[in-house]
Amino acid sequence: MSATWSAPAGTLPASVLRAESIVHDYSGVVVLREVDLAIRGGEIHALLGQNGSGKSTLIKVLTGALSPSSGQLSLDGQEVSFATPQASTSAGIAVVHQNYNLFPELSVEKNLLATASKVPRRRAALNAIDERSWRAKVQGVLDRLGVSVDAAVKVSELGPAERKFVEIARAMLSEPRFLILDEPTASLEPDAATQVLDLMRTLRAQGIGVVFVSHRLDEVLQAADRYSILRDGALVATGEVAGLTPSRLTELMIGQKAEQAAARASTPPGPLMLQLRKSSVGAGHFDVDLHAGQVVAVTGLVGSGAATVVSMVGGDVPLDGQAVRDGQSIRLRHVRDAQKAGIGFIPEDRKGRGVVLMQSCAVNMSLSSLARISRAGMVSARSLRQRAEHFRSRLQIKMGDVNAPISSLSGGNQQKVMVARLLAAQFQIMAVAEPSQGVDIGGRSQIHDLLREFVDGGGSVLLFSTDTDEVLALADTVYVFRHGEMIHHADREHLDEHSLAALVAGVHETV
Repeated sequence: MSATWSAPAGTLPASVLRAESIVHDYSGVVVLREVDLAIRGGEIHALLGQNGSGKSTLIKVLTGALSPSSGQLSLDGQEVSFATPQASTSAGIAVVHQNYNLFPELSVEKNLLATASKVPRRRAALNAIDERSWRAKVQGVLDRLGVSVDAAVKVSELGPAERKFVEIARAMLSEPRFLILDEPTASLEPDAATQVLDLMRTLRAQGIGVVFVSHRLDEVLQAADRYSILRDGALVATGEVAGLTPSRLTELMIGQKAEQAAARASTPPGPLMLQLRKSSVGAGHFDVDLHAGQVVAVTGLVGSGAATVVSMVGGDVPLDGQAVRDGQSIRLRHVRDAQKAGIGFIPEDRKGRGVVLMQSCAVNMSLSSLARISRAGMVSARSLRQRAEHFRSRLQIKMGDVNAPISSLSGGNQQKVMVARLLAAQFQIMAVAEPSQGVDIGGRSQIHDLLREFVDGGGSVLLFSTDTDEVLALADTVYVFRHGEMIHHADREHLDEHSLAALVAGVHETV
């Protein structure tokens, strides 16, 4: 059940995929700035950058999901244009996204069949699928990848690395010359991640150009041949990985601005508001203390367990451990438990699980505290509007009318409505995941101000963010997680952009 290094007979001819002077903007906000990128067949090319650097947008351009505002793509020296992802696939470019996109209760071969563009048919049987030929084709792809996975087994019975193999095998059905792997090891434990890295080497040996998007710098240094780094939408560095040190790679990703940033002293802790004891999101145990007047940040790569800590405190995931509030043990098994303890929760998936898109801004602000403005089970429309107008003014939420659907608001203003919901319910603790994800720079700054204002008023915030800039801007105390364990704990003044990025990436020797 692991990938091997053996290369099959025959490899692809050398090929080059090139992006030249790529520019893209969203509603006037430039997210890619004259980006040049060259991917060669038979290499592993690491595409690096912090969140918001432009990596995802560049991938969308390369795979036909977006047309650039300007610039061009070329394949083997010939200019190409991809109006759709299908056009990109036909040209020999495939992508495997970070999150699993599989059907757990279907077999491996049925999962591959579900998205296949070319399926062998039996003309003598009313054009039915030739299952024998299809099974042979699937097995051929698995053999080519050098992985031992039973094609008849349900995906739900596979391990994390094997599921990633299945997604890669599905992409390989189109026989691509270039394969983009977006954070393929993000949610994997070390052994499983090693298997995926080995599989990437197998693909390289076959002449395929692999684009490896990752925040795990140790894995980049192990597996990649070349690297390109985006920062604020611009290509800031590219070259050979050989000879690079972890420290230098971290510096290139962060940039001069971060090196000049002064450390902000932590705010002295107020009264203890919540204690987590002998808690777990993996193999190890950890303790976390939340004090009034402070922001506590938990951070780490996707799959590190840091996000789960916030979800447990918010009641979205049952707490594995003990919670103590005001000296008394409390139950945190459901969001209702958290709310009863004075804890409000803002999930990472704002649109899917946070706001109710078709409801008004006013209703969304009051969802956690409708009882406060109700009589005999009937919500007071007047009180609902008055409350919404109050928070609209206090939080400077840009909206046409408080009765307009929240779907009409920008991401930053939707997030402000979520904060208003917790303030309206008078929670003393906020558990907030990725507070500025998908929010522009102006909205991000305002949301940060709101959270700091909340703790300055005696509240406490537990924050999860994968953005090191955000963590350092907001947090008084930082807990770093990796592979389900808390690996570091420090006050803000003892961390800088360089040391925190190195800890998150697992490059401990640079700290």
